[in-house]
Amino acid sequence: MTQHNITILAGDIGGTNARFACLKPTTQGGWTVCNFVKLQGSDYSTFYEALDFYMDSLDVRPRQAAFSAAGPVKAGYVNVTNSAWEISADRTIERFGLEVCELYNDFAGMTRSIPELSDPDFEVIRSGKALTDAPILVAGPGTGFGVGHLVPTQIGYHVISTEGGFQSYSPQTQHEMELLKILQRDHEFVSLELVSSGRGLPIIHKAICEMHGKTYISLHPDKIRELADIGDSICSDICSIRAAATMGAIGDLALSGGTRGGIILAGGVSERMIKHYKTPDAMHRFLNRAQRSDYIAEIPIKLLKSPLAPLIGAAALLKDHIGE
Repeated sequence: MTQHNITILAGDIGGTNARFACLKPTTQGGWTVCNFVKLQGSDYSTFYEALDFYMDSLDVRPRQAAFSAAGPVKAGYVNVTNSAWEISADRTIERFGLEVCELYNDFAGMTRSIPELSDPDFEVIRSGKALTDAPILVAGPGTGFGVGHLVPTQIGYHVISTEGGFQSYSPQTQHEMELLKILQRDHEFVSLELVSSGRGLPIIHKAICEMHGKTYISLHPDKIRELADIGDSICSDICSIRAAATMGAIGDLALSGGTRGGIILAGGVSERMIKHYKTPDAMHRFLNRAQRSDYIAEIPIKLLKSPLAPLIGAAALLKDHIGE
């Protein structure tokens, strides 16, 4: 049986939702996706119950599976971040009669999906000239802050998964340094993820309220962005500081990773915050590299918009693994 005849069961398993689909590679490149479902994780006590529900909906059960999961994968096992779910590749094979099951970090899947996607899956944020033989950076905040590097090789692509979201927060203005001092009272280490991610938003909101001498009132992220748009000083600060932190880190990662093949902004927070990332101040934080500003001046930046990316990336990683 050739790879083009094989259907791969793919999953994107996060702390809130689980997405499943059946994917088949096409002879022209790319993937055919069918039987896509999005399940609420809280409706199922375990990953296996959710997968049972999905498998029961299929006329024909795939024999090969690949899952992108939020969390570090070790020896075919992952505890899903922000969830009580755990996934064992061996247990999944045994329970569902699979021939093969591979687990990948969700951002590894996101990263590997990039060459499998087409132009409509992206929004151009900044034009430039990508070097075809250079690595591509895939990074951005969601619940956490993911960072991956996609390295072109003579036989395809190599994915480097990293924990780059846990690099230290790098304030550049007096205002940001004041924020750092407040955060350091309760956090021994202040990471980029804490400042930029969805998980850290309430913490940053409280700290900025303190900087303004105002009482903290919890607000939905959509409301914060709405108030920022009409000039609310606290919400404007929240958005501008988080955007500057993200775009500054993207510039750091591009320099350290040599990712002149392009930059892909990914993650749910990136999609919702993209207007703030595109402001002159945030873009200046990316571009201003003193004597090495020329190094990243031509790197194009795109926003990943495809909700299927982690599914497609997981299937592509499995296809890479088992070979043609």
